[in-house]
Amino acid sequence: MNRNEQILAIAAATEEAFCDATGWQCDAVETQESLDDFFAASTSYAECSSPVRGEIAGVPFLAFEEVQVRAGDTRRSLSVLDFGDTRIALDVDLSFYA
Repeated sequence: MNRNEQILAIAAATEEAFCDATGWQCDAVETQESLDDFFAASTSYAECSSPVRGEIAGVPFLAFEEVQVRAGDTRRSLSVLDFGDTRIALDVDLSFYA
C-alpha cells in the first residue's frame, strides 16, 4: 500500500477526524526522525504527557496528549505517524485511536 492509500485508510478508520482525500486537516510536518527519536526527545521537553504507542490502519504512531517543548511555548498535542521511509508529525492526539 502506498502512502496515499495509507492516508485514505487512516481517514476511513478515523471517520476523517483529521485527514480526508484532500490531505491533512491539521498542522502536519514531514520529518526524518523516527518514533524512537521523538520518544527520546520528549524526556527533555519542559512538559510532556505520557507517550502512547498505537496503530491506525496498519500505520504505527506515537502520540502525546500535550507537550511543551520549551518553557513559555504553547502546550499542544503531538502525534507522529510512521510511514516507513518518512514520518508525519501532526498537531493532534492520536492516543484516542490506540
